[in-house]
Amino acid sequence: MKNYLLAAVGFLAYAAAVTLLFGTVCPLAALTGFPCPGCGSTRALVLALTGRFGEAFRYNPCIFLWILLALYAGWQRYVRGKKPAGALPAAGAIAAAMILIYLYRMAAFFPGNPPMSYREENVLAGLFPAYDEWMRRLFSF
Repeated sequence: MKNYLLAAVGFLAYAAAVTLLFGTVCPLAALTGFPCPGCGSTRALVLALTGRFGEAFRYNPCIFLWILLALYAGWQRYVRGKKPAGALPAAGAIAAAMILIYLYRMAAFFPGNPPMSYREENVLAGLFPAYDEWMRRLFSF
């Protein structure tokens, strides 16, 4: 854990700065205004940890798979003292599932309620005044 302290502090500093500047920690949403496959994961994790499972599922259904994987990896590594066999392929499978769910949600629910919403205050819209209009025409929202 000591080896990751600097990375954790760096991530927290990044998250705080980007959230203050752009209102979101997601780089894709901050840059383009569009949600990414991971959008809603932080809210889903907080909701799941506070027992609001239905709401957590709505924000990002894969959060439960990530929690199970983290519990498995933590158990293997810190309780049993072994490498968590199969954790990397499992993470890849969960990431692939997130992308498939994202594509479905973009087709079925975008633009809609968070996290499947368009952020008008994004970097590209600030740089190119016509960007929002182009995106609205391109994606018909």
